[in-house]
Amino acid sequence: MTTPLDDAALTAFLEGQDSAWLAEQLMLAADDDPITRIRLTAAAGSESAVDDARAVLLAAVVQHLPAEEPDDDDPLHRAIDLLDDLGDYGFEDESADIADEAREAYVERHGDDDSDHLARLHALADDED
Repeated sequence: MTTPLDDAALTAFLEGQDSAWLAEQLMLAADDDPITRIRLTAAAGSESAVDDARAVLLAAVVQHLPAEEPDDDDPLHRAIDLLDDLGDYGFEDESADIADEAREAYVERHGDDDSDHLARLHALADDED
């Protein structure tokens, strides 16, 4: 049985790689995962990341099933995390606006429940993070 590579060992490996190879690997990951692509687009400073993040988050709100127990792979959880990234990359106001829009959509669709998702949207929309 093989042992998985821990974060420190993987980080050390990646730090030793050529930047062109790393860019290629990131693009492959971005092609497979829209949220990764949006994060990279935001990091590059592109405002298109804002519209893309809005679309992903609102779709996740609509598709969310509150009865299911959320985890880190929960699409709504990941989409809300994306708003933190947008803020980190200089899109703080846009991130708060998207959170407010998503909060309204969440309450309209799922009610004003006591979920962690809604609490996070409140915090991001009201900039209390």
